[in-house]
Amino acid sequence: MISLLVAIGVIWAGSYEAQLKRAEYYCSSTNKERNYKGLSEYKSLYIKALIEEDGDLRRQALKGLVECSKKLGLDSSEYEKELGQSHRAKKRVKKSRQSKKKKLSLLKNRLRKVVLRRGYVEFLFAYPLKESDIDTKILADRRKGVYKYIFDIEGILGIKPRSWRLKSVKAMRVAQFDRSHIRIVFEHDKEIDIWHKIAGSKLLIYLGKKRGKKSLPRLISNASRVIVIDPGHGGKDSGAVGYKGKKEKDIVLSIAKRVYKKLKKAGYKVYLTRRGDYFISLRNRTRFANKVKANLFISIHANAAPKKSKRLSMKGVETFFLSPARSERAKRIAALENRVDMKNMSYYSKNVFLNFINREKTIMSNKLAIDIQRNILLALRKKYRGVVDGGVRPGPFWVLVGAQMPAILVETGYITNPTEAMRLSNPLYQNLIAEGIVKGVESYFRNSDR
Repeated sequence: MISLLVAIGVIWAGSYEAQLKRAEYYCSSTNKERNYKGLSEYKSLYIKALIEEDGDLRRQALKGLVECSKKLGLDSSEYEKELGQSHRAKKRVKKSRQSKKKKLSLLKNRLRKVVLRRGYVEFLFAYPLKESDIDTKILADRRKGVYKYIFDIEGILGIKPRSWRLKSVKAMRVAQFDRSHIRIVFEHDKEIDIWHKIAGSKLLIYLGKKRGKKSLPRLISNASRVIVIDPGHGGKDSGAVGYKGKKEKDIVLSIAKRVYKKLKKAGYKVYLTRRGDYFISLRNRTRFANKVKANLFISIHANAAPKKSKRLSMKGVETFFLSPARSERAKRIAALENRVDMKNMSYYSKNVFLNFINREKTIMSNKLAIDIQRNILLALRKKYRGVVDGGVRPGPFWVLVGAQMPAILVETGYITNPTEAMRLSNPLYQNLIAEGIVKGVESYFRNSDR
């Protein structure tokens, strides 16, 4: 996936150090026209800092925006306020880094020894393991005949990275995967049964079936695909409140959990951005998807009519993807979904940033939106009459900004419409929506793999 920076690299040609010097030069001038150029340079640097999540650059840009704005007699209070928040955030990051450093020191030399046994491999750790310390996955390329069974374990190697050839598998490798995780890989040219057991500070990995023991999931190609499901709103942000006081945050969480279960059952690696009734900022939702290297990001919402007179006429399922093209209808719906998290953001954070969108990602997101919209309608219309197709539309949804993978937002229906509100609260209806989303995902991957 081409990053956002590639799409906007022309704007920021050269190093930002040079751009900072240029901005400082223009702002220090006695020429008003040059002062405006400096202001523009700082705005550009500010947007770059947001995309790259560069806190230091952001603070420098904000300082420059304050200075230039004051020199030009413009209101700088918004920038000053954000600069104060940025300094407090810097202190929190420093504290977090110290905490991580302390944790890493505790994880050092965790894996002490590897012993090959008959039918299994014994891994000895410095202190007891928990099931939550271990993440398992299976990657497969059936055409090449490569099957990898992976165990990622929290810790730092206390031995040298090494490979073995075993009777049961072609290769076993132990190495440091990242700063805080050890990776154990079993590779073979066909499917095998692997299961593990924790015995205090020992991890026993068995190669082959054993009665009464649970194996790893059967190998499926979906195991290598990561999907993040995002139930909209939550906590202080109830989303739309509709017919009989039904809240968007509750309905979409219920639908999202059903999607999660169905995707897991189909073999995908799936994450929910929230599992309960709590608030998560829009920016942190896609930031999480980027962190887990998701292949798809699907945000689930419920729509609302703008006024009471339209609550009966407005209905239907709509699916949106991020694009600069924005109709008045899309703007209205986006404003509804964006309102809580964006009310304190600066003008440049929420408007200028939306214009820097990767073209390739937009095309793939549009394809995903089409597949999911079609399959939701097919699933719902099997049991319910009159389900309206609201179509696939581009829209300026902040929750989709920053996602480094195809990302869409599904409006599952109008919570202000009495019929749709009652249906959206119905487990059967929710289950059909979830079924449609899963089939849409499968259709998207099927078409993408051709």
